[in-house]
Amino acid sequence: MTQNEKDRKIVNQALVVCKIAKANGVKDDNTIALVIELADRLLAERENADGVYRCEVEVVEPLSDDNSFEKEKSRAFEYLDDSHDFLPSPTIKKGIWIPVEEGLIE
Repeated sequence: MTQNEKDRKIVNQALVVCKIAKANGVKDDNTIALVIELADRLLAERENADGVYRCEVEVVEPLSDDNSFEKEKSRAFEYLDDSHDFLPSPTIKKGIWIPVEEGLIE
């Protein structure tokens, strides 16, 4: 059983308890109920997240607009989906990508 499956089982049980408590008169703004609903939303985000690899790559750019031979090197990050297999490297890190809805961050 994966960690997501274990967490989903616990959160679902807690949601059932909240539903019973609300049916018996507990207010909707009860702190514990709100925390459990937040846990449910966060777990749903984690379940729907995509695995990615973040690779540090070297970017070469011209120093000026003319066609000079001088180049500037800098570091940037590139994100690749988890369908790639990589050898362990200090510049490659595996993680998850959770898209952020536009308009939520101000």
